[in-house]
Amino acid sequence: MKKVALSALAAVVISGVASADALTLYSDPKTGQVFTTPGEGRVEMGDFVSAKEVDMQMRDLESKGSEYQDKMSKYVNVKSKAKTLEFSGTHYFGLSSNSYGEQNWNGGDKSTGFELRRNYLQAKAYFNDKDYFRVTMDTTKELESTTSYANMYVKYAYLYLDKVLPYTGVEIGIAHRPWIDYEEHNAWNYRSINKVILEDKFSTAATGGLTTTTSVGPDVLNSADLGVNFQTKTPYVSSELGLFNGEGYHADKNANNQQNSSNLSFEWRLTGHLLGNGEQVGKYKLEKDTYANISFAGLSSNNHKDNSQTVNDAAEYDRNAYWFHFVYNQPEFLIAAQYDVSKDKVQDTGAETKLKMWSVNGEIRPAQDWTVLARYDSLKTEYSGSASAATKNDTNVGDATQFIYGVAYHYNKNVKFIASGKTVNAKDETVAKINGVNQSYAVGDQLDKQSWMLTTEVEW
Repeated sequence: MKKVALSALAAVVISGVASADALTLYSDPKTGQVFTTPGEGRVEMGDFVSAKEVDMQMRDLESKGSEYQDKMSKYVNVKSKAKTLEFSGTHYFGLSSNSYGEQNWNGGDKSTGFELRRNYLQAKAYFNDKDYFRVTMDTTKELESTTSYANMYVKYAYLYLDKVLPYTGVEIGIAHRPWIDYEEHNAWNYRSINKVILEDKFSTAATGGLTTTTSVGPDVLNSADLGVNFQTKTPYVSSELGLFNGEGYHADKNANNQQNSSNLSFEWRLTGHLLGNGEQVGKYKLEKDTYANISFAGLSSNNHKDNSQTVNDAAEYDRNAYWFHFVYNQPEFLIAAQYDVSKDKVQDTGAETKLKMWSVNGEIRPAQDWTVLARYDSLKTEYSGSASAATKNDTNVGDATQFIYGVAYHYNKNVKFIASGKTVNAKDETVAKINGVNQSYAVGDQLDKQSWMLTTEVEW
């Protein structure tokens, strides 16, 4: 390495000497005499420097070479069998102030604090221009989380092989599930302030001695899981077809086992691209591109398990869901809407819980780097097959709406600032009980919520 470096420097230094202090010589071919000036019959021999000058420059060269080696020794060599290594990060930091309904009967009805809503660190090892292995670490600490520390998960860890079929690539490992990533990159671009409706819990409250539920919201699926996902892109149609464990990448040891079942979750997305730019799906530039997409998606997950359930738990259930989605974007604005149905059927009892949801969101971009955003979600829960089903339906158990609104400022290509609010209205009309004693407010009141948020997004 040193010899190569010195040789390179030598070429530069000597060429510099030749141009600055060289002497041009000429010779007479007939007599063999050498002259310092041109003349009739004389031929130019080239530029020459004295041996003394070369010696001085080589000494200086050795000194510069030593300085170069010292500088390079401060760097760490990176070795990999991959052709290229790519590193990136996405970070969502926020300050939230939440006011709840009556759930914290002991006086703690507000919470304010800083949040690390997402902290993605990602590495990709490319084997060629298209095929790679990706690892993404995910760290989260939110005010409503149930732990006192920042959990870290492997969000993604998959091999991507391009064009294993015509127009189709495949992810193998902890891979993208077909829906969430699509919606977050094409229709709802503010994961930093709220999840999409199918993944969302509108509100989560401390129990404070209450015997009722402490959260309201669909929470049907998340964005990644162990499995395989085939992704097809053509100008007018794109799709994803996947087979997964079904409980998601951060399910605990009980929910994520398959000891008592060979049933997996089949999930899909089929999208029509009306303007013929389906090959760009997931890579649109919202402030520049125009697109119109219609999607049908869903999942069928037999023998589904929640985190609280164990092997052979009688409360295991079958989950089936489907939804329709539309989005239109042009540089000045975006509008998106969806209708979702999800049904869980308990295998042991036959009891069913059906969720019917619809959501509308939009953006207006009135000036460069500024965006005004809004979203409205509605959730209706229907029960059947159990003794308490009629009562739950009559008292609106599990029903809720939420309204999200805000303003975003694009500071530069790496940083975005958002000021936003959220209003949750839980519809549950049953009377709360604390230590077995009826209270004067309804259970739904405990999950009513008003939030104000300041958010910083960073991508690099």
